[in-house]
Amino acid sequence: MKKLWKATATVAAAVLLAGSLAGCGNSGGSSSSSGGGKSGSTSDMIVTTMYTEAGSLDSAGESGLWWWSYDDVCMAPIMEMKEDGSWDYILAESVDVNEDMTQYTVHLRSDAKWSNGDDVTSADFKNTIVRALDPNCKSGYSSMLYPIAGTEEMYNGTGDESGLGVDTSDDKTIVFNLKEPCAYFEQLFVLPVYMPTHRELQTETNGDWAMGNDMDALVSCGPYYLAEYVPNQYSVYKKNENYVQADRIKTDTIKKMVMDDTQSIINAYKSGELNFISADYTVMDEYKDSDELITSPAMTSYYVLFNVNEAPFDDVRVRQAFSMAVNRDEVASACGSSYEASDFFVAKHLKSSASGKDWAEEAEEDPIGFDPDKAKELLAEAGYPDGEGFPAITYKYPSLQLDSDMAQALQAQWKTNLGIEVELQAEEQQVQVAERRSGDFQLARMRWTADFTDPFTFLSMYRSNDSYNDNKTNCPEYDELMAQSNEESDPTARFELLHQAESVLVNDYCFGVPVLNSSNIYLVSTDITNFEIDPSRNMIRTKYLVLGDSASES
Repeated sequence: MKKLWKATATVAAAVLLAGSLAGCGNSGGSSSSSGGGKSGSTSDMIVTTMYTEAGSLDSAGESGLWWWSYDDVCMAPIMEMKEDGSWDYILAESVDVNEDMTQYTVHLRSDAKWSNGDDVTSADFKNTIVRALDPNCKSGYSSMLYPIAGTEEMYNGTGDESGLGVDTSDDKTIVFNLKEPCAYFEQLFVLPVYMPTHRELQTETNGDWAMGNDMDALVSCGPYYLAEYVPNQYSVYKKNENYVQADRIKTDTIKKMVMDDTQSIINAYKSGELNFISADYTVMDEYKDSDELITSPAMTSYYVLFNVNEAPFDDVRVRQAFSMAVNRDEVASACGSSYEASDFFVAKHLKSSASGKDWAEEAEEDPIGFDPDKAKELLAEAGYPDGEGFPAITYKYPSLQLDSDMAQALQAQWKTNLGIEVELQAEEQQVQVAERRSGDFQLARMRWTADFTDPFTFLSMYRSNDSYNDNKTNCPEYDELMAQSNEESDPTARFELLHQAESVLVNDYCFGVPVLNSSNIYLVSTDITNFEIDPSRNMIRTKYLVLGDSASES
C-alpha cells in the first residue's frame, strides 16, 4: 500500500500571502480508472468513472459533479498549485501583483489555444465572469468573484459591466482590480468562474453545448477534449494537441463510465474492466499488502444542513439539540474505516498557513460535540420534552451506500437520544442537489471538498450573501468575522478570526451538524504511474496519469 500526503500547504499559503508570484507577487466524488484492473491489460486507454451527470459543463453555469469530472481532464486554469506549494503556470506565462495586492495582471501565453485552433484570449475569461454574475446562471461560485471590484453590485443588480474591475483591452492580458487585498485570490483561479469559455461558441449559459449536445461548440483549452458522449453511459476524451503543455500528456484517450455504485466499481476493477478507481474501506484488508492500494486523507466534510427558516429548525435550540445528540464516532464506525468522526465543519486535516498544523489541532476551542443530556434539556426548553409534540421531519440524502449508512446511523442517534423519529428519503443525486439548492428540505445531507488550500473554501459558503448558502444562513456576527478575516494580512491573526467564525457558525448559530471526514482510497493497476496530487483536495490528477509503455517517456 502506498500513502500519499499533501507536502506543504504551509509553503503554499506563504507564497500566496507574500504575493510572490513570478513577475511580482473538484469530483468530488468521481474516480479515475484505466483500462483494466490487472497488470498487463491490453487496453490502450485509461478508463475512469464518474457519477451520474448533475449540472452542466458551463463554467459560468450550474457546475455540479459533471463539471468537476470534465474539469479533471479538459479544463485549464491560469495556474495550478504543485505538491510542494509552488505554482505551475498553465494558460498564463506570468502574473504580476501590485504593492498593495489590489491589482493582479495576468499575462496569457501567446500559444494558448482552444482545441479547434482558436486563440485563448482575455475575452474568453471575461465571457465566463460576466455570465456568472447573472443570478439566473445557477452558478454556486458566483460569490467567489466578489473580491473583484463591481462584481457583487452586478450580481445584485445595483451595478453593470461598466463598473466591473476586469480589464481585457489586450487579448493576452487580464487585469483584475480588487475591492481590497485578498490573501487567497490566486487560489481562486482554479474555480469554474475563473476558467475561460469560448467568447463566440460558448455564450449561451447552460446551453446546448454545455449539455454535450453541440460537440463543435464544446471546445477545450485543457489536456483533453470531449470526443464522444453517450448520456448516462460514458464520455470519451481525446488528447488535445493544441494544449499548451501537450508534452506532459502521455495518454491519448481517457474514458469515463457513468457508475454510482461503489461495489460495482470495485467489481469492475477486479474483472479488469477498470484499472484506476476510487474505492472504499471494504478493499483495505484484501489489498493491504499490495502496491495497488493508495490512500490519503481527503479534504472532504460530510454534514447535515438544517432548513433554518422553517419550523422546527428555525429555533436554534432545536438545531443545537440535534447536533449534540449525534455520537459522531458511532456514525463513523457505521460508515467504515475510511471515515473519521469530526465535529468541525472545515476538514480536520486541512493544513494551516499560520502554524503548519492541521486545522483541528490548531483550534483552541472544540466545536459543539456529543452531549445527549444537554441535547434533551435544549429540546425541552424549545417545547418538546423527550420529543413529545415534535412535528414529522424528513432527512433527504443521495441514494448511495455511504449516505444510506450515514442516514440510518443518524436516524438511530436522534431516536435514541431525543426520542424523535426522523423519516429517511433517499433520492437520485441530481434530485437531492437540486432540492437542496432550491431550499426544498428540512434536513439534507451535504458534502464539501476543498476547492483550494484555505479554510475560506468551506467557511465562505454560509455568509449571508454567498451564492452557495443553500439554507439561507443569516448570522451577522459570522458575516462580520468573515469580513474581518478578508481584511487581515497577518496569517496568524487571520486564522484566529476564521476559527472564531467557525465556532460561531457551528456552536452558536448551529447552521448544521458536522459529522464525518473522509479518506481517498484508490485501487491502481501497476500499469499506471505518475501520480501527481492536487494539494487542495489531496486527490490524484487524472490528466497527468501515464499508462503502460508511456511511463518511460514521462
